[in-house]
Amino acid sequence: MIRWSQYRPLPKPKYQAIKRIVIELLEKNQLSPDDQLPPERRLAQLLRVNRSTVTRAFDELVVDGVLERRIGSGTFISQQMYPQKKRVNWHTYLNRQKRHRIQIEQRHIRALIEQQAVNLIDVYSSELPLALVPQFQFPALTWQDFITAQTLETTHGYLPLIEAINQLDQHNEQLAFSEDQFLITAGVQQSLFLILQGLLVPGDAVAIESPSFFHDSTLFETTGIRVYEAPIDADGIELSALEQLVIQHRIKLLILNPDYQNPTGQVMSLGRRYAVIKLCQRYQIPIVEDNIFAWLGFNPSKQLPSLKQLDPENVIYISSLSKIMGASSRIGWVVATPQVIEQLIHVQRETDLVPSITAQVMVTLAMGDPHFQVQLDQLKRILQKRAQATYQMLTQVLPEWQVTLPSGGYYIWVTRDKDQLRLKSLLAHQLAVAPGSLFGFKTDALRINFARLDAPLLGQLAQRLRTILADYDH
Repeated sequence: MIRWSQYRPLPKPKYQAIKRIVIELLEKNQLSPDDQLPPERRLAQLLRVNRSTVTRAFDELVVDGVLERRIGSGTFISQQMYPQKKRVNWHTYLNRQKRHRIQIEQRHIRALIEQQAVNLIDVYSSELPLALVPQFQFPALTWQDFITAQTLETTHGYLPLIEAINQLDQHNEQLAFSEDQFLITAGVQQSLFLILQGLLVPGDAVAIESPSFFHDSTLFETTGIRVYEAPIDADGIELSALEQLVIQHRIKLLILNPDYQNPTGQVMSLGRRYAVIKLCQRYQIPIVEDNIFAWLGFNPSKQLPSLKQLDPENVIYISSLSKIMGASSRIGWVVATPQVIEQLIHVQRETDLVPSITAQVMVTLAMGDPHFQVQLDQLKRILQKRAQATYQMLTQVLPEWQVTLPSGGYYIWVTRDKDQLRLKSLLAHQLAVAPGSLFGFKTDALRINFARLDAPLLGQLAQRLRTILADYDH
């Protein structure tokens, strides 16, 4: 922002001095085409001159093609002609990128985390703490090993990795698939991008849950897809609201997160799963099932069948290893009909988004470790213990809030029927947590990553929440 008050016109014709000030600011790139100047009255106050002096300077700059007046809007740097030299109109490019309040909030939270303050409590980050990430021993590899691995890579991905995921899925009673139904990607975000790009066209509409991790996803804006939200209740997405969206906006795709939903941690009931599938079959709408926490259910015997298992032909299933091995693993996958997979492969190749063979080989070796399943089971036990401890703490510290004990994943969701909690206060107390606004929730809500809370941190979080809420409630 320009501090106009620091400029004082020289004691020569002052309107000429004001013209010179504007020109110099343009030459120094402090003003750009399409930037708005202060109102004449306000600028006269800042420069301590008569308004008529500013008016005359602006009049001449308009004649020179430097400024343009827009009725009802004000005075702007001209988009058509530039002083001294032609320059790229960066203002136009930057204005195309929306600066949503949610994106600003996310940047503030990440900035706090990057500061790495000693007393920071980070329950915002969507990864396991390093201490819980499974440990693996890798054999010594040469560059020739990776070159050799490429001979086992098809358009669907690295064949040993596809087999390893298939075996683990069947062990955990998830899916069984053939190679032509499967595609390795660089994570869930890329999987969804391929689906939007490959199956829809700009202007098409999709439906998601509310609240949802995808509430402010830039994927929809990037691909030109319109997105509409239907609320969830205790069983999952509300059918009447979903059907209304389908009819009103001609929904072409439904994106759901039925198991350990992000951010609520909720599991869609079996009855609602059948009802959603029936509704989508009636209107011939495919479902994208985001099941990123598929292998992190605490009670496998109570695991409900996935939407993909209930309707193999009409559901596109996406998952990832990022919640177990960390986001840097960059390995995800899509399970769909062979026709859909072929289309996604075409988009993946055309956009050069093929995942690294190095990452695929390393993940395959990790999954081939004889202790992989043992470590996975141990991780689930730790997560279940931390979920229970966090739930007990929250019900005691926040008795007016609604808290639900999750049965998998690593998010716990707390809400109340007020709208007064502000991110600024959370950050001021060195607490990095995801407020409900990030997910489209209208009243006070917090998503807490309980996986990051060992016993000492849990105690610190309890005290910090008491302090923060006391400021609002008293």
